[in-house]
Amino acid sequence: MMEKLLKSLNLKEKIGQLAQLGPFLFISDLKVEIAGYVRHLKLDEEKIFSSGSVLGIGSASEMIQVQKKYLEKSRHKIPLVFMADVIHGYKTIFPVPIALASSWNTDLARLTARVSALEASTSGIHVTFSPMVDLARDPRWGRVVEGFGEDPYLSGQFAAAMVKGYQNDGIGKPGNIAACVKHFAGYGASEAGRDYNAVDLSRLQLFQFYLPSYRKAIEAGARLVMTAFNTLDGVPCTVNTFLLRDILRTKWNFQGITISDYDSLQQTITHGYCENQSEAATAGIESGLDIEMASTNYLTQLEKLVADKVVPEALIDEAVLRILELKRDLGLFEDPYKGADDEIAEKVVLSEAHLESSYRAALESAVLLTNNGILPLDNQAKLAIIGPYATSKNTIGPWSWHGRRDLHESIAEVFAGQTVYVSDLDDAAKLDDEAIKAIREADVVLLPLGEREHDSGEAHSRSDITLPGKQASLVHLVKELGKPCVVLLHNGRPLILENILEADAIVECWFLGSQHAKAIRSLLTGEANPSGKLTISFPKSQGQIPLYYNHFNTGRPFLGEGDDNEYVSKYIDIDNFPRFPFGYGLSYSRFVFSDLSLSAKTIKPGEELLVTVDIRNLGPYPGMEVVQLYLRDMYAQVVRPVRELKRWQKVFLENQAKGSVTFTLTLDDLTYMLPDGTKVYDPGEYVVMVGNSSTNLIEDRFSLVKE
Repeated sequence: MMEKLLKSLNLKEKIGQLAQLGPFLFISDLKVEIAGYVRHLKLDEEKIFSSGSVLGIGSASEMIQVQKKYLEKSRHKIPLVFMADVIHGYKTIFPVPIALASSWNTDLARLTARVSALEASTSGIHVTFSPMVDLARDPRWGRVVEGFGEDPYLSGQFAAAMVKGYQNDGIGKPGNIAACVKHFAGYGASEAGRDYNAVDLSRLQLFQFYLPSYRKAIEAGARLVMTAFNTLDGVPCTVNTFLLRDILRTKWNFQGITISDYDSLQQTITHGYCENQSEAATAGIESGLDIEMASTNYLTQLEKLVADKVVPEALIDEAVLRILELKRDLGLFEDPYKGADDEIAEKVVLSEAHLESSYRAALESAVLLTNNGILPLDNQAKLAIIGPYATSKNTIGPWSWHGRRDLHESIAEVFAGQTVYVSDLDDAAKLDDEAIKAIREADVVLLPLGEREHDSGEAHSRSDITLPGKQASLVHLVKELGKPCVVLLHNGRPLILENILEADAIVECWFLGSQHAKAIRSLLTGEANPSGKLTISFPKSQGQIPLYYNHFNTGRPFLGEGDDNEYVSKYIDIDNFPRFPFGYGLSYSRFVFSDLSLSAKTIKPGEELLVTVDIRNLGPYPGMEVVQLYLRDMYAQVVRPVRELKRWQKVFLENQAKGSVTFTLTLDDLTYMLPDGTKVYDPGEYVVMVGNSSTNLIEDRFSLVKE
């Protein structure tokens, strides 16, 4: 069917399918409103109305208007496919991805993607540019907020869950949309944490740490892959044949669509890789790039390149066929307006059930970093609330495209019955006598501090990741006045918190979405028990960056406190360790691990190993704990990390209750990648570590022996 349709298209029509443009081009007066823009892109009406997909759409009515006008001018009536950035919710907004990952609950991740798909599909969106699985080891990088942290295994599990949530039981069915995993590849390793910067990764790092999470998303069924802005091995990822053909098509047998990020094919010229648009178009189609987003190298250059026999038309055919197959699988040939329905949107979008799912996700995504016993709060406590997020509703986070900030409460509003003073001031020097008096009268001071909502996200890298401005002075003042204070952090990346550690408690709130303030109240008052765990390390100093838990050992490792050897790998002015490590997070309960046992001390390649650990809740509250299993391969063909996350379980225990958790390890958990992409394993000794963070672990050992 699609092969027959492909053969009926002329070359111009085929090339059009490879282009993605904004919706305004189809419904504006091209001669008046956007003439300059159209001329700049070397477009005309014929090229615009031959393009195959649309970037972004505002509503069902707008989608229907664009699609209808397009089909009226289409010779073969091939519908447009509408794609958009639905990152952590459509209108019901969920915790930003780095926060959602802190829940360590992939079922929640799948639920948030399912709700997002149900809502987005009502406006006629067919593809979401999500999940983003770029591994992040540098918190200065703004896009930390969009990903799942520093661990490839955890990122891969969350990526797979999101893909399954979006696509559900098939992208052709109502309420389901296709997932596009991004950004391929290595984007999170941008030098100095500066967005769009170059990336220089060894093949060992690439295969072992940076590629696995993309692959997990593809194995889960993701239908599209978006290229990254960066270079890899000196070649822009958008035209990188090694990535797009050797890895995606040959090694992984990916049958879906590749798409550039915004204008990134045009940017190969700015990189200094392509000399002009003709070279960019050639490099794109030869390397395996199917759809060009926003720029127009394909639209303006490919026809001549085929005529001049520079580009074989067969390369265009294989890309177009994949696009037609996606449209077929989405059901667009049967219903070009699939999903777009304002009446359904009225019932589905921001429904009570969807808001409840946002609340549930928010409860599990916040992380309790410190607590000297001040939390949970007494429901009758008199509160002063001071800080830039006291009354602000800008708490849903970046990349909440359709999110509304007028529909939810602020922190001050959810505590309205208990407040004696509220202020948005961010500097203690600005507080007047009335404020000081109120602080003295309060039982507890809540300090909602942090970055501005858009200090993180794309193009928002920071060289200084301490608390902005003079916010720390609020903590110092409150403590000088002898009052207890709780810091509520709002941020999209790890921050340096050394100057506020005197606070009685610090809660990492991130940006929790539509139910942000409601969830924070529940957590602070003990209605809910914090269970979030960090998926990215919080450094003590910017000089420690990059800092991540699964690092390699050295020939001269620093062993920690008590190691007085001068000639080891360490700083002379600070230790090597994070303030808050990967996997860390407190609870109002106190969980203790004991009796780690292995089903065998030696196993053969075809055998399983059972790892069992006991866990007891010694605290006064029921709660959830994340039981984490790490593994270390002691001797291998290449140096291996000091520990790697291999499994986890989130378990619930009543107070004073005891339970046990059993994990099953197989040979696949013992394998690793060589620099050429070969997967191998080694007989020898392994260390199993189990605990509730990457640094609080009990351990045992076993050996893998030859058959």
